[in-house]
Amino acid sequence: MTLIMVAPNGARRTRQDHAQIPVTDDELVQTAKACFEAGASALHAHIRNADQTHLLNAARYQQLIHKMNQIVPDMRIQVTSEAAGIYASDQQIALLETLEAPWVSLSIREVCRDQSDDRLMSFFRALCARTRVQFIVYDLDDFSNLIELKRREMIPNIELEVLYVLGRYAQGQQSNPRDLEPFIEFREQLPPSDRPSHEMVCAFGISQIECLTHAAHAGLDLRIGFENGIWLPDGEIASDNASLVRALVDALAL
Repeated sequence: MTLIMVAPNGARRTRQDHAQIPVTDDELVQTAKACFEAGASALHAHIRNADQTHLLNAARYQQLIHKMNQIVPDMRIQVTSEAAGIYASDQQIALLETLEAPWVSLSIREVCRDQSDDRLMSFFRALCARTRVQFIVYDLDDFSNLIELKRREMIPNIELEVLYVLGRYAQGQQSNPRDLEPFIEFREQLPPSDRPSHEMVCAFGISQIECLTHAAHAGLDLRIGFENGIWLPDGEIASDNASLVRALVDALAL
């Protein structure tokens, strides 16, 4: 069955962009609860400073995980390590080495910046041994680098999990369902031992739900939310994250 993850805030949008962007931990948990009831079974979590800016902080994440386990215990939680132009790779790695989270996401292009092979091998092996890891790929260079790290055993022999990001670096951050095809074609050219075992897609812009519906038909899991776009399929602005989830569920006829 298709897994739907909600990404309700991301690192950049604030209440100036939409009044229902969750920027406090309590708002994030309540948004997660509403999205769970609408059909999402996982949360991609970003936390914020008091001024709504992006934050990487292990203690705050632990508090959020605890609140989620109390209020929405059946919803899986994934913690981001996104740099967002603020954090260096050393800071991202330090967070992930400290954090006790059931599931984390990391960008290959961000975490590998300015790091030696020995450092990366030690980091990846320790991280993958203790938590579930989703590797974010924005383009085929990222995908190729991820596979090369695996082949060189920098990343241990695990069930590889990826998130394909559509439209992040497109003009106006607008995705198109066709953006998925290069990832699928590259994957199909890999030997079975190198292919990801778990694949998820997120898509930026007005076509978010159209792209996700296309991805679901290809058998991939989905990530939706205000991090990637605030629009319903008809171009209207969604009232909140839960309405986006409901629109996706309706489009998939789940």
